[in-house]
Amino acid sequence: CIKQRRGRVEIFTDELILRTVTESDIDEIVRMWNYPNEETLENAYQALEYMQQTHKKNRPKAICHLCLAIFHKKEPKRIIGWCGLDGEAENGKTVLFYCIDKELRNRGYATQCVKELLKYAFVDMEYDVVYGGCEKENHESYRVMQKAGMIQKNFYKNGDSIFYIDKEAYAHHLTSS
Repeated sequence: CIKQRRGRVEIFTDELILRTVTESDIDEIVRMWNYPNEETLENAYQALEYMQQTHKKNRPKAICHLCLAIFHKKEPKRIIGWCGLDGEAENGKTVLFYCIDKELRNRGYATQCVKELLKYAFVDMEYDVVYGGCEKENHESYRVMQKAGMIQKNFYKNGDSIFYIDKEAYAHHLTSS
């Protein structure tokens, strides 16, 4: 289930809530970004403002940057990770990203996030193709993208994997899953 209103996005899975952060989340933003960055409250407010401004710019086929906090439904006030779609990371590409707290990995949360982000991109935002990537040693992320139907396309110069999925492959993956 996806809800959108006034630049805010909320996506619900069986276990998770992916949503735009608000000022009421500021302490969680600081906590999440504190290590290793030694995040300050002022920096967290700047990050919040940046996210709110970029979310307002997002339009069908033109995502500037969509950053969603990940919450478990059992603890809806505690951020357990981040995910989203970035239209500014690589020229001419919209790239999905995700990061789950280390102690909560390998529970299927990243896969749930990626599947919902792809649904959002293709169904709600009318995208034709979405990209992703992971470090060559990150076998778990590699597997997450495969489970979501993404195909390894190429490698970056450093050997990290580049994935993609287009609208047709996405539709095929949904019917074959």
